Amino acid sequence: MAEDNRNYTSQPEDDGPGEWIVTYADMVTLLLTFFVMLVAISSVDTERFEKIMYSIQYTLGAGVAPGGRVGRIDTHDVRERSLSTPTGSENEPLLEDIREAINKKDLQDSVQVVQQGNKVIVRVKGQVLFPSASSLFDPQAKKVLDELAKLVMQYPEYRLDVGGHTDPRPISTPKFDSNWELSALRATAVLRYLVEQGVNPRRMTATGYADTDPIVPNSSLENMAKNRRVEFVLEKKER
Repeated sequence: MAEDNRNYTSQPEDDGPGEWIVTYADMVTLLLTFFVMLVAISSVDTERFEKIMYSIQYTLGAGVAPGGRVGRIDTHDVRERSLSTPTGSENEPLLEDIREAINKKDLQDSVQVVQQGNKVIVRVKGQVLFPSASSLFDPQAKKVLDELAKLVMQYPEYRLDVGGHTDPRPISTPKFDSNWELSALRATAVLRYLVEQGVNPRRMTATGYADTDPIVPNSSLENMAKNRRVEFVLEKKER
């Protein structure tokens, strides 16, 4: 049989789709994931989301001293409930007693109460408790602090953080080098007074925030007066 000497042209092997299809598939997958995430966020359970946020805050330390800006989520971004709004929450008995005490002592102009998530925050105007640039109590301070001490002792299941807050105007005196010292000593003075009235010190902490945690912009003298305050943050102990 004669040898077949015909030349055959070699054909390249078909490797299938080009490498670009892999990159394209990855992009489509990422886009799909992105849209699924958008749908999930748009239908988030608000109450569940707030619980997750508070869990994160507690892990970062905000459960002990809420409101700080450094390394924590700003709790003022959380929905607030005014004192006069029924909440239906487990804090309702405490809120009712605070409401009664404020009305009884005619402290509506001096004390503000809000609920942030599972916390009850009592804000007392700084000038009610302390003279300007001082950590010594004003004569009318005990009227407010005595009522707060009674309330705190009535609810031993709550822990308390006392926070001192100032406006941003600098201070430099022989006693206070800055607003940090002033706010910390004010918070400590309040804590010490509550202990003297019988509140268990193991339930309390005192924190000075200086001007780092304003509740309104420091754009006017009126707003700065609102930011000069002492906060009593009440939160139920973990079971």
